[in-house]
Amino acid sequence: MTASASRRGTGSTSASTALLTDMYEYTMLSAMVEDGSVHHEAVFEAFARRLPEGRRFGLFAGLGRLLPLLEGFAPDAEDLTYLREVGAITEATEEYLRDWTFTGTITALPEGSLYWPHTPLLTVHGTLGECLLLETLVLSVLNFDSAIASAAARMVIAAGDRPLIEMGSRRVHEEAAVAAARAAWIAGFATTSNLEAGRRFGVPVAGTAAHAATLARPTERDAFAAQIATYGPGTTLLVDTYDIPAGIRTAVEVAGTGLGAVRIDSGDLMTVAPAARAQLDALGATSTRITVTSDLDEYALVHLAGAPIDGYGVGTRVATGSDHPTAGMVYKLVAVGDGPGTPLRSVQKLSADKGSTGGAKTASRFPDGREVWTLDGSVPEGASPVHVDVIRDGVPQRVASAEEAREVAAASLASLPARAREISEGQAFRASEQWDEAGTGDAGERSDGGETTDDAESPRDGGAADASRTLVVVDVQNDFCEGGALGVTGGNAVAERIAAHLSERAGDYRRVVFSRDWHLAEGDNGGHFALPPSAPDFVDTWPVHCVQGTRGAEYHPAILGALERLVGSGAEVVHVVKGEGTPDYSLAQGRVAGVDGGAPAGGTDLPSLLTGDVDVTGLAFDYCVAASARDIAALPGAGTVRVLEDLTAAVHPEADAETAQHLAEAGIRTVSPAASAAPTDSRKDA
Repeated sequence: MTASASRRGTGSTSASTALLTDMYEYTMLSAMVEDGSVHHEAVFEAFARRLPEGRRFGLFAGLGRLLPLLEGFAPDAEDLTYLREVGAITEATEEYLRDWTFTGTITALPEGSLYWPHTPLLTVHGTLGECLLLETLVLSVLNFDSAIASAAARMVIAAGDRPLIEMGSRRVHEEAAVAAARAAWIAGFATTSNLEAGRRFGVPVAGTAAHAATLARPTERDAFAAQIATYGPGTTLLVDTYDIPAGIRTAVEVAGTGLGAVRIDSGDLMTVAPAARAQLDALGATSTRITVTSDLDEYALVHLAGAPIDGYGVGTRVATGSDHPTAGMVYKLVAVGDGPGTPLRSVQKLSADKGSTGGAKTASRFPDGREVWTLDGSVPEGASPVHVDVIRDGVPQRVASAEEAREVAAASLASLPARAREISEGQAFRASEQWDEAGTGDAGERSDGGETTDDAESPRDGGAADASRTLVVVDVQNDFCEGGALGVTGGNAVAERIAAHLSERAGDYRRVVFSRDWHLAEGDNGGHFALPPSAPDFVDTWPVHCVQGTRGAEYHPAILGALERLVGSGAEVVHVVKGEGTPDYSLAQGRVAGVDGGAPAGGTDLPSLLTGDVDVTGLAFDYCVAASARDIAALPGAGTVRVLEDLTAAVHPEADAETAQHLAEAGIRTVSPAASAAPTDSRKDA
């Protein structure tokens, strides 16, 4: 029996970290070894598509824990034997892995930095075979630690000047407890109860006694006396094992008025704390502090802000990341070569709600917090690159200690304006909001703190940028998507990308206007339909489509889902129907209606809903989208009108450049939203 076989199922472990991963990393690797693509150059990127629901910012943590694990990521002989036994690798892959070592480069945000949806958090450059295997380890560390740090940061903000003790070790896995204590301290907690976190990472430790210490003695007085005899009167006594007023009285009698602190772990703390303060003061223990525990989180801390409390102990809700035990990060291939030494090409995932932005990015930030990404390695004037080296050409670099990361986090949180520091649930804060609050710029340039540019001199607009804009969604109906009467190639994907855009960016818009073709069932709809025996020319006449009351006229299911999610977002939702007996293309020729296409909603004036800055999306780019954009731009009071190129598809895509040029002549830009697909070669910033 081999050594690895003998240890299987025994709980023993290898010194290597190479098996701290999912099996498919190795099965994918084996296929790449067999076809030779394992040696192709690649770039992978870790990022969060969105922040956990209700969160306004993320705090990046885990980098200092990750690097030692990456250094140990090389399968040893026992690992290889096990991988062969379970069928994870082929014989050729075993040979490939026998001398495997990571020779690439990894860069990342400094630990303790703020991040936003789609911020490049960590980038891995190397060969496919090197980069692929690191996915699970990278995500398991960064997802957990960043979730803890982000939750802890909100608690630090809520606590204000009152110190926080992390004490959640008994609620999670033993190693997770150490990681949680480290992440919470980086975020601003004062101490931890976890001794291993203190030894391993230098986190200050604190702790005195639990209820068992009192219950083990004949009386509460005996328990207090034993603790005072051992640690002196400056200790903290737990006074709620039996009766809080009696416990406080006994504590002061035993320790004297110089008692350091009392801890209260139960009851209505808003009532109990003031009563405890009044009793301590009456007993002459005016300097004795009050520390409270008992299932606290950021919301409870806000509630307790006015109570006479001097410090908090937080356990379960910080060690488990509050309501969000993961930061939702993903690790995606964003660029790859088609052979050894060949140029990299951008790749991206287009799935609904799971899109990625392609390209090897350089992330930079301006002093005011605005973030920009470039694809050519350039850094815009006035900005600074934000990534630091973690591994350079296979050589591990020095990364910040936990104490240094704590300093970065403190500065990061201090930079947040009041809106981003609010504890109530809300949309992800954008760097542009911070910029606007300082009164130094035009919010129209930014989007969720991130923007992709092809070069430093010609930044690509990042889609919607503030809540003063209107988003127009033109005719994303079943008949205009694949399978419909007049399906546009790419229509289904556009519907899903628009839904994803709205899911992430609802808070960016004051109003969202949805339009639909709403054609009459009788006749040729004003010459719009080609009725038999005539054939449509697909320029001026069309097959029968989007007839009132039919499934084809309904919104695409992805749009219906987006409408449901918009409820409560704060954005005004408007429905417009058009083409009722006339060959209308522009939504500006339609009427405001109910969601069912019925009577006008209160006689609302449609042009007034389309003034100001407007982003236009939908189907089809060369007809209804272009016509709507032109008419909106011509309205009195029109602002900047932009067509978001990745959120459209055309009937005649071969003419996209011509369509974009005509739009440009009308003062309409065709841009790429930062949160949708990567920039393409067509319809760029016309």
